[in-house]
Order: sequence, then structure tokens, then C-alpha cells
Amino acid sequence: MVEKIKTHSLGKLEIYIEPAHKVRHGQRTLFRRMFPKSAYLHIIQEAKKDGIMKASAYSTHASYAGDEDIQSFSADGDNSGVAMCVQIVDKKEKLQEFFYKHKDLLRGKVVIYREVEFWDVD
Repeated sequence: MVEKIKTHSLGKLEIYIEPAHKVRHGQRTLFRRMFPKSAYLHIIQEAKKDGIMKASAYSTHASYAGDEDIQSFSADGDNSGVAMCVQIVDKKEKLQEFFYKHKDLLRGKVVIYREVEFWDVD
């Protein structure tokens, strides 16, 4: 029996963000004032709430943006300036809704949309 690959057209957003970027909204408890939530984790949690198919965060080893200096990962240094990539995958329409809903958080970030193909077998 020969299995056939079923393909589905999906989209992928790549959001480049620094681990040091924090969000300061929601309940302003003493804990959250002292330790604000990381924006990349907030994006993943919001994607889950919005029913997005897949969300992941990836660390990079070195990065820069615009006129900034190159930041590189160091085992014993401050890595808060080395960019991370948050990827979310779903249908294009759902990604557009997510982008518009969270436009204030995503403003000024590098956000890339790509069409991707999802594979499955019968």
C-alpha cells in the first residue's frame, strides 16, 4: 500500500524579539511589578488562548537589528539583547487576526509572514 502525502497550505509568522522585552499590563500584583512577564512568553500564551495551531520560541546565537551592535550568546554573560524568534503557525486569516489583535505589542518588531505547507499522510 502506497501512502500519499496530503498537503495543506498554512502560514507562519516569525517574530523577532529580545528576551529582555517585558510586558507590563494585566493584573499589577506586587510580584508582576517586580518581575514583569517576558514578551515572548506572553505572545505564546496569547497564541494558545487565541486557538493558534502551533507556537514556539527559539534562541539565537548572535543577532543585531538596524544600527545596533552585534550581540552574541555567552554562557557567563548577559544575553538579554540576543534576539529570539517566536514562530506561530496557522491559517493566514488566523495569523492576520492575531497580528491585528496584538499590534501594540508587535509594533516596532520584525514580523515576517511566510506561506508554508503542512504535510500529513492518509
